[in-house]
Amino acid sequence: MKGQKQFVVEMVNSLIPGFVSGSDVALVMLTKDQLEYIKSTIGAAIISGDVEYGKDRTNSAECYAYARSMVMNHLKKAKELNGGQVYGKTTTQVETVKKNKALADINMELLPEDLAEFVQTLV
Repeated sequence: MKGQKQFVVEMVNSLIPGFVSGSDVALVMLTKDQLEYIKSTIGAAIISGDVEYGKDRTNSAECYAYARSMVMNHLKKAKELNGGQVYGKTTTQVETVKKNKALADINMELLPEDLAEFVQTLV
């Protein structure tokens, strides 16, 4: 029995020759038909027991619905498949979060104004 993410990665690699895991974005490289093929194949693999699934495998409608959602989730969020993209946030939002994390341990109120401004420029 294979893991869900592993199975999705294997399917993408088999359908896109030359796909570079970790740098290519599978979602934009797959055709609509290829995407539907992956979803239905994984749904069938869940029902047959070839892919991990924690619920009732005999409910085929639920298995296929789950497979469709799970495939899209992995295509968007798995680093192997999304080329390191962060979905749902703009580049500015991601950089703001990184900057805030870097400055989280510094109490800017204790610093003199000119030093606080300098620290802001370092991040």
